[in-house]
Amino acid sequence: AGKSTVVSLLLGFSAPAGGALRWNGVETSQLSRRSIRENLAWVPQEPVLLSGTVRENLWMAKEGAPDDALWTALEHAHAKAFVQALPNGLDTPIGERGATLSGGQRQRLAIARAFLKAPSLLLLDEPTSALDASTEQEVQAGLSELMEGRAVLVIAHRLATVRKADRIVVMEQGRIVEQGTWDALMAANGAFARLVAHGLG
Repeated sequence: AGKSTVVSLLLGFSAPAGGALRWNGVETSQLSRRSIRENLAWVPQEPVLLSGTVRENLWMAKEGAPDDALWTALEHAHAKAFVQALPNGLDTPIGERGATLSGGQRQRLAIARAFLKAPSLLLLDEPTSALDASTEQEVQAGLSELMEGRAVLVIAHRLATVRKADRIVVMEQGRIVEQGTWDALMAANGAFARLVAHGLG
């Protein structure tokens, strides 16, 4: 539908074929990729991890951050306990792309990295999709805190994850076909309501 393309545009991986993409009224073509990326955090469906240590992976968000800041971020992401249990804690190597960790652990590290960065714009691409039900509930509590006071773009395939969104944008074949609150879109009985009726809500 174009959801991943939106993220690619925001991250500067691709440029708009037409029209303009603006950040606080300024076209992103006038801003450096570095300045944009310094102000946003991205938690994708498949977390991007290095083959180094837990500490080095967290430092991708804020290089040289002190241990107390790292532990605070891990605690918010409900990742503190499993990192403490690792052989060398923060200095434990996690293997290529985090191969020594479970899917849920990798995702919680990615969420901790977002906490550490404290961005003005947060991009969430189904960040809890790899978690079991009990862990998802824990992390959702942390994500709610992380989302406070900043703009958040949530890419959702499970529609229930955007039930409380201020605005839901429905895309089909690269175009916006509807937008509004959950209640307004359900009342309109259009594309969004059909998706919910088909069990995606």
